[in-house]
Amino acid sequence: MIESARGFLVRLHKVKRPGGVHRYDTLLIGTDEHGTWLFAPQGSAWQAPHASGELPFDVLVLLAPVRPYIAWWCDDPDGRRLEIDVCVPPEPVTDGWSFVDLELDVIRHEDTDRTEIVDHDEFDAARRAGLIGQASADLALATATELQAQVRDRIEPLGSAGWRKLASLGRSQGVHPTHKG
Repeated sequence: MIESARGFLVRLHKVKRPGGVHRYDTLLIGTDEHGTWLFAPQGSAWQAPHASGELPFDVLVLLAPVRPYIAWWCDDPDGRRLEIDVCVPPEPVTDGWSFVDLELDVIRHEDTDRTEIVDHDEFDAARRAGLIGQASADLALATATELQAQVRDRIEPLGSAGWRKLASLGRSQGVHPTHKG
């Protein structure tokens, strides 16, 4: 890991089948009873097989190797939201963490407090293509349903814990894990 002014650089690798690997540069904030917290300040680099760029707003990430999801608190001025990728439980890798996306996502839109499960079409297509087997499909459906209830009822750590932690980090103040420029 590489140390910066705000923490250690941790790469988060999101494996999209068959789309390839998406990589996000984040900073390790710490670990607690909920898992490992990563911070990607506005301007942090991301890469995908088809494009690359910088995050347009701050993002806080929570993951734990015992949970089949990755939670993303997105401080988007056009619509703050909690986005949760249902996935095979994440695993540590040499430069950070990696997880295989199971396509279903749970989202809570903070401005309306609406919670939904999205990307059923991607999930169904991946199942038909044989990219998600029956055991993983069962895990994804059960996890998405359970998460939707937890998010709707604001059960921690999916309640306000992430927003409080993100607020405590303050604005990125121009410090980025990696920054093109």
